[in-house]
Amino acid sequence: MDTKGNRLRNPTRFGSWKSGKSGSDDPDDEPLSAVSSKAPSVNWGEFGDLGLRSRNVLLHGEVQTSSTLFRRKKEYLVLTETHVVRFKTQQKASETFSEIWSPLNRSASSKHQSRPSVGSIQDFQSCASENSGERNVGTPLRQVIAIYQLVDDRPYFAFEITYMDEESNHPYAMTLQFGSPEDMTKWLTAIKAAANRVRSLDENTISENNTRLAARIVEREGDYDPRNFALYKVVQRPSHKPGLASSSSDDLTKISNSVCFLAVGIHKIHLIPIFKSRQRSSSPNLMMYPSEASFGILTLTSVRLSEIDDTFELVFRTPLQKPKVLLMASLAAGDIAVRLHHVEHFLRPEWEPRPYVFLVPNAVKEEIVSTTITDKIDENSLVRTLCAYCIAYNIPPERIRYTITYPEDDFPCFQLLPPEGRRRSGYGALELLAVMRTLRYNESFGTISFAGISLDVLNELHDRYGSDHLCTKTKRGTPINLSMEELSKSCLLVQEIRALAVTSRRLRRMNFSKCITREPADFVDENKGKDVGCGIVEALFPLCKYQTTNVDWIILNEITLGETDLEYLIAAAAERHCHLRALELSKCGLNERKMSLLLDALRTQENTLEAIDISKNTARLVPSIFDPQLSVFGYIRILNLCGVGHTAGPEPLLTAETLLSWRLQELNLSGTQLNHATIEAIATYLKSPKSDSLHKLRVDRTCITGRQIAHLMRSMTRYPGMARELHMDISENYIEKFHFEFAAAISDGYAPMHLTIELIDYDDESHFAELALAIAKNNTIRRLDVTKVSLPSDASEGTCDALEKMFKDNKTLIALDMSGEDSKLETAKFGVGINKALCGLKYNNTLRELHIKNQGLGLQGASTLADVLKDNTSLISLHCENNNIPLQGFTDLVNALHNNTTIQWLPSMDDSRYENLRQTEMAIRNMRGETLSNTPAKHTSVRSKLANKIGGKASVEKPAVIPISDQDARAAVSLVEESWERQAHRLNIYLQRNVNIAAGIPTPIDIEEELPERPDRPFSMGKLIEQVQIDSTPTIEKQAILGALDFEDDHVDDRSQLDQHSQHFVAQQISESDPFVDMDPMVVSLAKELDVSLGDAQTLLDLNAAPRLMRQISPHSPTSPKSPRTPREIKPREAIPHR
Repeated sequence: MDTKGNRLRNPTRFGSWKSGKSGSDDPDDEPLSAVSSKAPSVNWGEFGDLGLRSRNVLLHGEVQTSSTLFRRKKEYLVLTETHVVRFKTQQKASETFSEIWSPLNRSASSKHQSRPSVGSIQDFQSCASENSGERNVGTPLRQVIAIYQLVDDRPYFAFEITYMDEESNHPYAMTLQFGSPEDMTKWLTAIKAAANRVRSLDENTISENNTRLAARIVEREGDYDPRNFALYKVVQRPSHKPGLASSSSDDLTKISNSVCFLAVGIHKIHLIPIFKSRQRSSSPNLMMYPSEASFGILTLTSVRLSEIDDTFELVFRTPLQKPKVLLMASLAAGDIAVRLHHVEHFLRPEWEPRPYVFLVPNAVKEEIVSTTITDKIDENSLVRTLCAYCIAYNIPPERIRYTITYPEDDFPCFQLLPPEGRRRSGYGALELLAVMRTLRYNESFGTISFAGISLDVLNELHDRYGSDHLCTKTKRGTPINLSMEELSKSCLLVQEIRALAVTSRRLRRMNFSKCITREPADFVDENKGKDVGCGIVEALFPLCKYQTTNVDWIILNEITLGETDLEYLIAAAAERHCHLRALELSKCGLNERKMSLLLDALRTQENTLEAIDISKNTARLVPSIFDPQLSVFGYIRILNLCGVGHTAGPEPLLTAETLLSWRLQELNLSGTQLNHATIEAIATYLKSPKSDSLHKLRVDRTCITGRQIAHLMRSMTRYPGMARELHMDISENYIEKFHFEFAAAISDGYAPMHLTIELIDYDDESHFAELALAIAKNNTIRRLDVTKVSLPSDASEGTCDALEKMFKDNKTLIALDMSGEDSKLETAKFGVGINKALCGLKYNNTLRELHIKNQGLGLQGASTLADVLKDNTSLISLHCENNNIPLQGFTDLVNALHNNTTIQWLPSMDDSRYENLRQTEMAIRNMRGETLSNTPAKHTSVRSKLANKIGGKASVEKPAVIPISDQDARAAVSLVEESWERQAHRLNIYLQRNVNIAAGIPTPIDIEEELPERPDRPFSMGKLIEQVQIDSTPTIEKQAILGALDFEDDHVDDRSQLDQHSQHFVAQQISESDPFVDMDPMVVSLAKELDVSLGDAQTLLDLNAAPRLMRQISPHSPTSPKSPRTPREIKPREAIPHR
């Protein structure tokens, strides 16, 4: 009897009942949590002990196991509930199984029949094959991996059984041939059903060792989670190519299939080759794919399961790449399909319909329905889907940056942010596709914004390897009114924007400002064809035309529109059923012809158009024509005419009648020159109750005077002192002309609630003081913005007194922004006098938000703010970034929060920290460079002067070179950074305490964990280097501190060099006009006595030499202080030198 079993690696080896055992690669390893430690529910035992096994014969008969040119080999096959057994003859089978009749006693009709077990079971004797080197002839069904039909052009029918002994991880294959398809189907169905029954009883179908090793491989790929991990045994099959016939028929047994593990992780499936055992040096290789190949689950485009055998097909396709087809077979094919379906639904919960082919038997569909759990759509769904797409496309998810905002209309808004890093100018094609496909079918957002993100990489880019990504229906299932050919011909940008627009019912607004940078051709070249356009117009406006999308607010600002774009736009705008709500076309290159065509086409949208933006285009408008064109729109809420050019003349750009016909909420005339007639029309409109809906009026950079601004203010106010709820921007106008009328309107209570006066260059400082006094008397302005106001010079004492009075007397302001400007091209600051003006905040109990950036406050300003915070109880947020506030000033501000329980925002001064660290590194680098240079010139060191003063010696010293080590340099920088970190930590503790108090959470005012972090004054540069050298390299410096002030002639006084560098580090910190301002008298006394600089004197005090000096100086010296004080750091008004 031939019991030959074709093992996959070597078809000439024979299968066996008893597999060779091999130990685990690491038997001491603990299994991962995904590995079940339960014993199998079926007692398999050894085949020789089958007395305890079920011997119910399910099917038996003669089959052909191989064939050659000269011989056909037949064996007798017996299928039981647990094994498939092969015998050489029926006689041998009848000797083992009593259900099988002997050939001498059986009838002809008993062939190929299965009979139930009857009578008693005899002890099973193993049967040796004449052609086999092994004695066992059975295949346990629990070892079966797959049963699949072999499709070929052979004159017979065959299927293959692949199985593996997991103790040795040796795979085998057994091929069965039949003369008719009926016989083959009968045996295939019977064996498959029996193997599935056995598999369903086994709770541990894969060994613990294999599961553990596979889990570790998946974990190494970052895709492992015990709750989201499944492992299956599969057979990879080669793709069948018709026409490639083999030379001999026995080649059927040499099909090189590969057995491997298929692991389903969080975001991917992994094909893992079977693991090597210790008894073998090699393992079966993967034919078609490399070891540990992985495929993103969201790149799945097709799942097909056979209803006849265990074969199944998975197709994966990454965008812009050819599809990858996996032909496999497994008893667990149904479980794999169910698992992939559930994981895909979890990663992409809102997609409907699914973007892949899913052809499975009805039994699998029923199992999916019975096991499906509806996933709740929450804020984590977007993150989960985006991560899955990024991983599937081999993109690090952290590259994608976005934010979610809540504007007044169409909220929430998804805003894609530019990528981080200077080297990354924009997103790549796959990154943008990952974001856009994540947003498909998402019902969470009313607005999607790609503003400022370049989408040029997708324009004119085509994916020619498949159409699985195409969207052909809306969220409701309505087909798009475009043919499949039209959809396929479009570029990826058009396809993705169309998909976003039609797959969300909640999405109403899309912002593509500055997304396309390409410039269309100025003319149409018939030889080259029509310009393709920007792509966005082609994607959206045909959908709007046929009402296939709910998107009706389209923003195309700063995208130059060509003739092709204009055709799509006008064709949609002219359709009455289009229902456009808003169209923003700022800086789109519209000339007079394009503008006229567009406005004429938009007439049909008179009942739906609510907002229109045609600002900053090249068209030069004629007021007599433009006003009638706009007057047809009866429901305009937002009108943006910023930077619009128009012909000169006495007629107004917009008449009062046109303005009164609208219910405007925002009117933007920024940068558009307004004549007297237009100002009168606006004033007439503001006087009317029909203007009560107006909340924002921008007339900045419109060349109007202070008198005209006052006229508008008095027109908008019904009663003096009754605030108009309006934001008015009057920046960059001729305010100084008739400034007294402008200031009088403010002081008399005619100003709106929110007033912006930016970028005003005052030629006369008294006008600004007049404005400050007017604001002090005003009782209508609640939010005031006077940023970047420039004075002829630093604010005078009178101006500062006016500002102080404004802070002290105003009782209505709740938000004030008086930030300056400090750039290379322009500087706008109030000067040091602002510090005195800030003292008025001590008496203010209404201001809640103060912005005072870029005013060069320095240490003195920080100390003033700290004093204010000790008394002020109304400020909630204080924005004082970019003010050159040193560590000492930052410490004062943090200390002031100890008893202040209202401040909830104070910056951590990152800009000052970085500058401080940079200067520390530069100072140390300069010190090291000069220390290492050998300067032959002799000089008298500070210590020499000190020694002469103390001991009366007059020796000349030679400097000694004591270099600063790398360790000292790093330690010095780390010490500075650590000091900043400590203060930032204290700041966060205080701010969190105040936030809790504001929220009503009981919180103690005194925080115990903060007290140990409260530091003394920060180190000076000299003391900083001294400290790190004492801690790390205690050489000659330590000796100097202990009292050795005299050195040999061939040494350099490194302390003197350190003094020089310390003096250089604080350059520009001491006022040239009065170097002794705010200086410690101890330092001044020592500097004058020794005839050294103030920096040298401070360094000597840091070295603790002051007590000995004081003992030597005459007590009647006029420069000696009455009582010595502890040395403190020399801090200037601005701690950081100007660049």
